[in-house]
Amino acid sequence: PPGNKELEPLKYSMVATTMSRQKVEDCVQGTMSLFSHCLAKGENVALVLKEVGLLLIEGTKVEMKFYHDFLEKLSGKENLEKVVFKVPELLDMMVSPVVPVSSMTFSGHVILFPEFLMESVPKTPPQILLKPLRRPGP
Repeated sequence: PPGNKELEPLKYSMVATTMSRQKVEDCVQGTMSLFSHCLAKGENVALVLKEVGLLLIEGTKVEMKFYHDFLEKLSGKENLEKVVFKVPELLDMMVSPVVPVSSMTFSGHVILFPEFLMESVPKTPPQILLKPLRRPGP
């Protein structure tokens, strides 16, 4: 690997707090297997990193979006404001946790991990004017 860094395997027993190590290992491996399968099929995917942000992959575009609260905790409120003032493009890297992930994609749909949900932003249908039905009078 670049930089001759060694990868350290995930210590499942340290992650397993309320469930068995085997269950945690099965969940992580299942998630990564499905994630890999979706990428191989060219699906749009988003890996949600709780309280950090999300990794959004759409086609060949890979983008990391961070939650404002995370960046504020990391750098401090005042420092974050100074940096954003100097480099306003950083605002493009921030996202609110309440914004639908699918609204950040060009296609309007994405598979969210680790929930395995398909999220779509519905396209606005054309407005059709319907006349109210009239009941025959007595």
